[in-house]
Amino acid sequence: MRGPITYYDRRSGALRTEPVYAQAFLHWLYNTWAGATLAGLLTRPWPSRVYGWANGRPWSRRRIRPFVEQMGIDMGGSLKGIDEFRSFNDFFTREIDAKSRPVCKESRACAAPCDGKVLAYPHVDAGRSFRIKRSTFDLGGLLRDGALAKAFAGGSLVISRLSLADCHHFCFPDSGIPEAARAIDGRLHAGGPYALDKLVPFFTENQRMVTRFESDHFGPMAIVEVGALTVGSIRQRFQPGARVAKGDAKGFFEPGGSTVVLIFRKGAIHLDDDLCRATLQEIETFVRRGESIGRAPSSRSAS
Repeated sequence: MRGPITYYDRRSGALRTEPVYAQAFLHWLYNTWAGATLAGLLTRPWPSRVYGWANGRPWSRRRIRPFVEQMGIDMGGSLKGIDEFRSFNDFFTREIDAKSRPVCKESRACAAPCDGKVLAYPHVDAGRSFRIKRSTFDLGGLLRDGALAKAFAGGSLVISRLSLADCHHFCFPDSGIPEAARAIDGRLHAGGPYALDKLVPFFTENQRMVTRFESDHFGPMAIVEVGALTVGSIRQRFQPGARVAKGDAKGFFEPGGSTVVLIFRKGAIHLDDDLCRATLQEIETFVRRGESIGRAPSSRSAS
C-alpha cells in the first residue's frame, strides 16, 4: 500500500488512519509475483469457506479479544460482551444495539445501509469503466444485466466499504418493496486498496448479490452486496415481495471485509455534499448505519 489508508470520520470531521489486519500479508499478496500466484488460489470461493468453517469452531473464541484490541474496536454498542460469543464467527456477525445506530427520521433522507467508508458519485455512465481507489468499476459488469444497467445509466452511486472491524449487518436505505436477491458467482478479491501497480477487478469479478428495490422516495433502486476475501457467505434476512421500513434488517456478511453498493436512477437523489466533496479527493468518509447519505428531490417525495 502507498502509505496508510486514511478516511474522514464524519462525526468528528477528523482525518483518521484505518488499521489493516494482516497488512504485511495483503501487501505481499497483491504486490509480488509469488503473492499473485497464491492469490489465484486464495480468491477462489473454497479457501474462504474453509476459513469461515474454522472460525465457526468453539476454539476460535481465543482470537476475539486480541482482534478487538489490535483493531481498536468499540464494543460499546454490541448486544454481547466479548466473553459471550460462541466463536469468532459469532463475534464477527455481532449485532449492534439499535439505539447506537438511530435511523434518520426525515422521510426524504436516504439511510446509510451499513457502517462503512463511503464514496459517493452523483453521475455514473452505464458504458464507462473507471477507477475506484485501486479497483475498476463498470456498472454493466457489476450488475451482469444489460437492461438493468441501461435503466440506471446516468444515475447516482454510493459505495460503502466495510473493514474487518465494522459491524457486518446491513439494512434497507428506504421503505419500499424488495424483489428476491439474485446471486452472481465469482472470486473473492480483497476489498481494500492494497495493490500498488494494478487495478483489482473487485466489482466485476467478486461474488455478489443484486436486489431490485422499489423504494418509496427514490423509485427503483439496485442494492448490491459484494463479497471479499475470507467472506464465507452473504446472508439475506428479508422476505421478497414484503414491504420493509427504512432501517429494517436486510442481511449480513460472514467473515471478511465486504462492500454494499446502492444504485439510483438519474435525478432520484441529491447525494450529501460532504460525501461528494471527499470523493472528489479520493478520500472515503466513515458513515454509520442509519445516517443520511442523500435526499430525494422535493418533487419526488411529494409524488
